[in-house]
Formats: sequence, structure tokens, C-alpha cells
Amino acid sequence: MSRQKPEQIDRFVSQYADTPLARQLTTNWLYSLGKRGKWQLLVDAYTESGRTKENACLYAYGLYRVGNTEDAMSLAEDLWLVPYSQPDECDPIFKAWRDQGYMTADIAWQRYELAIVQNEITLANYLERFLASADKKQATQLKRFHVRPRRLASETLPELNTTRGLKTFNNGLHRLIRRDVVLALKVLKENRTSLEKQPDQLEKFYTDIAVRLVRNNHEASLLESLPIDLTANQRLIETQLLKRLRNQEWSNALMMLSHIDSYAEKPRWQYWRARILENIGTIDGAKESQSLLNQLADKRDFYGFLAADRIGQKYNFEDTPEQITHEQVHALEETPGIRRALELFTLEETTRARREWNFTTRNFSDVELRIAARVAEKWGWHEQAIRAMIKAKAWDDLTPRFPLAYRDSFVAGSRREDIPVTWSLAIARQESAFMSDARSSAGALGLMQLMPSTAQQVAKETNVRLRSNNDLTNPMVNIELGTAYLGRMFRRFSHNRIIASAAYNAGPTRVARWLDSSLPADIWIETIPFSETRNYVQNVLMFSTIYSRKLGQQSPMIYQHELLDFASDSLVLGTTAQN
Repeated sequence: MSRQKPEQIDRFVSQYADTPLARQLTTNWLYSLGKRGKWQLLVDAYTESGRTKENACLYAYGLYRVGNTEDAMSLAEDLWLVPYSQPDECDPIFKAWRDQGYMTADIAWQRYELAIVQNEITLANYLERFLASADKKQATQLKRFHVRPRRLASETLPELNTTRGLKTFNNGLHRLIRRDVVLALKVLKENRTSLEKQPDQLEKFYTDIAVRLVRNNHEASLLESLPIDLTANQRLIETQLLKRLRNQEWSNALMMLSHIDSYAEKPRWQYWRARILENIGTIDGAKESQSLLNQLADKRDFYGFLAADRIGQKYNFEDTPEQITHEQVHALEETPGIRRALELFTLEETTRARREWNFTTRNFSDVELRIAARVAEKWGWHEQAIRAMIKAKAWDDLTPRFPLAYRDSFVAGSRREDIPVTWSLAIARQESAFMSDARSSAGALGLMQLMPSTAQQVAKETNVRLRSNNDLTNPMVNIELGTAYLGRMFRRFSHNRIIASAAYNAGPTRVARWLDSSLPADIWIETIPFSETRNYVQNVLMFSTIYSRKLGQQSPMIYQHELLDFASDSLVLGTTAQN
């Protein structure tokens, strides 16, 4: 890189502007100029397309070094006022910015406050050295109430008539609500008068407290004592509705449902209106319930399938394949960007292949995306086929959306663990869309998104050699270990896919605490405490049903034996052939 001349870089960027390589080269070229101190060249060549945190810092310092001090200092302030650590490349411009006297006490405080609120305590500890002496007492107080918010009830509070004192109190109370809602309510009541100058924040505190009180099953009197309208906030209404459903208080649930803005349109709320009316038991209510279930049963979603089960109707899969011709597929395969992507994919250069594919398809129309999905499906590049169909909103072509990817491996793993292959396919479809090198922010890897620690444990128990975490991006290894772990959840929770799916997502210990055999299955699923896990379980069950159809099976979304772990209701399953 250091031997290249600007005109050579420009020539390459111009020649390969239709590839992601142009941006990669620009980014690396700018970084090289900055690290070599070629400040004028860097300033002249800098573009936003080559921006990274490192390059932005080098560019700001470059502006300073070539004499554009005003712009350099302005950019330095923008780079400073973020709630996270900046790379080492920012150190020179930050030093120049401080040396020039631009870092005021207020700016130093602003970043410290941002770091605390974002729970970046290590960064906050570093930033303390830049605080003015007069601000350090306030900084200590901000951090103390953040780290241990219960101190709000036992220590001298900040001055609530100042902006900083108010922010310190608000931040601590926000965290206290999540840790001890009853104590938070006590602290709030004691200081309500001082907080009345921020009515919106005060109402938000009371709403957050109300949601926590409902979720934690505290006395109704506490909730009713709050000085807010309990039907004015949609999040609070939904929380109360779910509580009523969980308690099977049907009349109260119906009242809460009437306050939800979208209940008449969304299948979720249509289904629960039908269930509530069914249980209230009036003649008119029963007729409306039946009508709602009939309408819902025509939909391909979790609630549509549940409705179909309740009335003994076949599922409507709404599978309408896109009319894509061989000529359209072939023409797209011949375009340079797609050809490069497929060649790299064939060479197992998956990351580079994905860059080429995403760059080439970034401005595709819906029609072009549907064709691209067929190309990816043809090549067995399942994740890209699925993502293209999602981007095109092509919901009704189930073949590319639900591929039988790695079928032999899933069949082998499922037979070995004695679990339904449709279920294991659904788990992988939900977890990664069959992206073999998927990596989550939490560190889960591969098709079935295994945490390395879990994978190591299962590998040891099953005598599978796992040399490093990178082995988990090998589809065969990942499926073998993933189905083995899924089998453990299946057996631990009485061969019940509903509970085992929740355990696969949220962890078996947590799910064991959630279990409540007094609830019907649909209510238990609907009131799973984590919305992510609730959506996960619903998708997995629905996807399993779609895969059953693809494999020529006739399986209900929920098996009769799975209902035995829950309270009985009028849901009758497995009596109608679903096809």
C-alpha cells in the first residue's frame, strides 16, 4: 500500500466501482496515509465511503496538521462526545483539541454522563481525570446511584433543582425501578413535588413502575394508587391484558383489549378476542368468536394456525410460487456482480461472497430480488435466498423461504436424538436462516447458534471432536451438536417442543421457573416473560408445520401430547388432516 500513488488508487477505485473492493481499498488507503503521516494527501483523498472510527480520527488530525484548525476542532468535539471508547488513532486529535483549550469542563462532564448512562463504567473511570475539580463530587454521586440505585432511599439525594442533579436522580431511579419497584415507588412519592417541573418524565416513571408492578404480581392496591391513567399507555395496557389472560380473568381481559389501538386489525388481538368471548360464554359472544376464528384460520401465521386448530379446519399455507423463468435466472447469473459472488461462494470465500452479493443487490427492485432469491436457491446459498425474499416482501413463495437445507445432516441428527426433523429444521431456520458462519452479538455460532461453552459440553458428552470454536461454523459439526443439545432439551421437558423451544432460546433453568401447568398452552406461550422468546416459540412451531408440509407429512402445529403439560381447554388437535 505504501508504494502506491494516488492516481493508481483512483484508477482502481474507478475501474472497480461496481464492486465492494473499491470501498475496501479506499478505506485501507486512507488508513495507510494517516498512519504514515501523509496529512495533505489524506485530507484531499478523504471521503465518507472510506469512513471508519479510525479513519475519522486520522482525518480530523490531518485537518489540524494542514492548518484547518476550525474544522479539525469541530470534528474532534463530535468524536469526543460519544458514550464509548474511541480507538487509539483518536489520541493525537484529542490531545491537540485539549491543548488548544477546546475541552471545557461542561464538555468533559457531558461525555462522563453519557458513559455512565450507557453503563460504560470503565470509560467513565478513565474520563474522571478530565473533570473539573468542582464536578468530581457530582460525578461520584452520579456513579454511586447508578451502580447501586438503592442508595436513593438511604443517602443524601442530589439537588433536584439543578439539571445535573435531576439527571443523576432520574438515571438512578430508572435503574431502581428494574431492581426494586416497590422501593422505587416509595422514593418517587417522597420526591414527587421536586419532580413536577418534568411532567413527561414523571409520567414515564409511573408508567414504568406500573408495568413492573403488573409483571411482578404485586398487590392491585399499589397499582391503583398510582396517579396515572392505567388505560392511556399502550405498553401498560398490553401488560395488564397479558396479566388478565394469565389469570384467566376473561371480562377484565376483554375490557383491556378494547383499549389496544390495533386490536381489530392484528391477528394476535383478533385471536385473543375470540378466545376471551369463547370463555365468557354468551350466545352473541360465541357467534362472534366463531366468526373471528373462521377469518383467522385463512391466515398463514401462528394465530391463524391456532384458530384453524380450534375449529378443526385445515391450515391455509398460502403458498403461491413466484413465476420466475429460467431465462430470468440465467440472465441474472450472467451479471458480473452475481457471477463474482457465486464464484467466491463456490470457493468457500463466504464473507467476500456475501459482500459482493449484498453490494450488487443493494438497489434491486422487488422483482429483481425475487429472481436473485431463485439464483441463490439454485446454488444452495439459502441465507441469501431467504433474505432476498424478505427484502422483496415476497411472503407467499415458501420454497425459497423455507429450504430443506442440509437435509441429510438434519435427518441423521434428528434420528440419532429421536426428535422431529421438522422441528430441528425450524430451529435452524429461526436461529440463522441457515447461515453457516452466523455469529451473534452474544457469541453464539453457526446454523443452530450454539454458545461455545454449550457446544464444548455437548461435544464432550457425545465424543465429538471440537478443536476450536471455528469448527462450529462447519454445518455438519454444528448440526450434530445442535441436534444433540436440542434432544437434551426435548427429553428434559417431557418431549414437549413448546417448552423445549423456549429452553433452547432462553435457557432451561429460566424456562423451568416459568412453567405453570394451570395455564392452557396458548396462554402460557402468549405470556412468556421475554417477548423475544415468545416470538421465537411461535415462529418455531409455525415453521415446524410448514416443514411438515414440505416433507409430505400431515402434522398439527401442536401435538395432543404436548397439551398434557398444560391445563385443558377446548383446543382439539390432531383430529383433522393438515395439508
